Amino acid sequence: MKHAAYCGTREIYDDMMTSAKSLIANSDVDLVHLIIEDDVFPYELPDMVETINMAGQSFFKPDGPNMKSQYTYMAMMRIALCHVLDADKVLSLDADTIAVKDCSDLWDIPLDGCYLSASEEWHRTADGLQYTNFGVVLYNLDKLRDGKADECIDVLNRRYFRWVEQDVGNYLCQGRIQPMPAKYNTNFFTNKNVGECVIKHYAGIPRGQWLYEPEPVKYRNMTWDEVLACREC
Repeated sequence: MKHAAYCGTREIYDDMMTSAKSLIANSDVDLVHLIIEDDVFPYELPDMVETINMAGQSFFKPDGPNMKSQYTYMAMMRIALCHVLDADKVLSLDADTIAVKDCSDLWDIPLDGCYLSASEEWHRTADGLQYTNFGVVLYNLDKLRDGKADECIDVLNRRYFRWVEQDVGNYLCQGRIQPMPAKYNTNFFTNKNVGECVIKHYAGIPRGQWLYEPEPVKYRNMTWDEVLACREC
């Protein structure tokens, strides 16, 4: 079964739905999980999209160093998905990603004992480590349950990070990150000889700008019936 997940506060529910519509229209994903902070989602959803209220989560301390970052605790929830979802692996996506072509084979990337698969950025960290972008990540949930997720959660509760779970994942999973072709996460930071683009990630582009690009507008305006009909084409 192919799982996908989005984590976000209510301010980006609209964006999450737009991205999920594009993913469902362009893949054979079976179940999409919206990790949210409300008991009731304010929009109608198809049966293949479920919501999980994590407002009362206990993984991250209310007074933790990263709770008031620009991404809030919902971004950090991605590193805790192995404790939330009953699945072996899950595709995690940022709300500012749009699938523009069929990405069904993304779930087939061999993880080979790695904790996750993500696209490499063009730069390295200050200490020379290869850095990867977490806008699109295939998490090996089964492997993360070996204690690595708990280690990441513990560190996030003790130290501040600019890019929260992305920074922690890069440092603590270093050497166990399977490179993901950049075509599945095409953005300014990974755009090196990409060739075709399968999933476009508007990282670094202001929301008021990317939201009105043709592809986001297309999927935002589609009904769920139209989205599901695309799967039958």
